[in-house]
Amino acid sequence: MTKQIIMAGCLALTALLSAGAAEAASKIVVEKNHSTRVVLPASAGSVIVGNPEVADVTVVDSRTIYIMGRGFGRSSVSVTDSAGRNIFDADVMVGTPVEGGVTVYKGLKPSTMICSRTCIEQTDGMQSASPTPAAPPSPAS
Repeated sequence: MTKQIIMAGCLALTALLSAGAAEAASKIVVEKNHSTRVVLPASAGSVIVGNPEVADVTVVDSRTIYIMGRGFGRSSVSVTDSAGRNIFDADVMVGTPVEGGVTVYKGLKPSTMICSRTCIEQTDGMQSASPTPAAPPSPAS
């Protein structure tokens, strides 16, 4: 009888710990056009990216992935083992660099400016020394 109570207690504790681990997603902040390395606790079977326009994943080996910032925003990244059990869950936020970077909004479109003495607009990973051209004049009616 005592053995059964101890066994039931162990099973309940295991279930509680498993549920807590599954709910606790880590938060990862990565700059646009940069990546961060993640070492997995077990071998990966599948990788799921919530929004591939925001984040992407490159699998290096069964226990190492790189999460890359592709666009501004937020995405989830989940990794399961070959049996479908969740081994990694992250909330990924992709933004601009904190130091030396400024975001300028032109209407609803954000522009990332990399600044030292002067600011240069950064677009798609390439720096542009010229300012963004103004909209062409509207045709005469």
